[in-house]
Amino acid sequence: YLEWLKHANVTDDKLGPDNPHWYFRLIGCGAMGDHTQDGSCDKGSSEWLFDELTFFQPRTDEEQPFYLVEPEKQKGIHCRFGMKGVIAENHFDLSRNAITLLGGQRRYLLGDPSQCINMNLLPRGHPSARHSAVDWSNPDLRDFPTFPKTHVNEIVMQPGDVLYLPTNWFHYIVSLELNMQCNTRSGGENINREYISECGF
Repeated sequence: YLEWLKHANVTDDKLGPDNPHWYFRLIGCGAMGDHTQDGSCDKGSSEWLFDELTFFQPRTDEEQPFYLVEPEKQKGIHCRFGMKGVIAENHFDLSRNAITLLGGQRRYLLGDPSQCINMNLLPRGHPSARHSAVDWSNPDLRDFPTFPKTHVNEIVMQPGDVLYLPTNWFHYIVSLELNMQCNTRSGGENINREYISECGF
């Protein structure tokens, strides 16, 4: 973390597409680690996240789930530390997502699944499948003429905010300043699945 902070905490003149961007992530695998025999989840190194972020702790038996529908399907806790200007390109996920911002600000553009047809998604099998082929920071409207028809909602998350992102919802994220975000996923639903199917997924 301290090495990341040294690189990421820079003045605006050190930002821009031609300068390096630094990103740091922690994963608390939880039960998810039991299903990644190939070591793709760093089980053991960040399990303390479940102690520190108790609101993301799966609750089962008589306890009511909090933030998590189907807590037995939780996909761990992921914490991302971003520097100003870092972008997560527009994409959708196949699971429910609860996101909390712990510091800084992040801008989210959110699109419901019915907007899929205008998103110009990269196809199934592509390394970035489920992501939009459009550069949202500088869209080429000649190559992507349906993009201007896209309807989205914009929010700016502040420290302490929690965002629930339903299955198949699109999100494009811009770090407005140095920030810290943690999220957890659990299961998925077939709601609005027909729109995603129309786009080849």
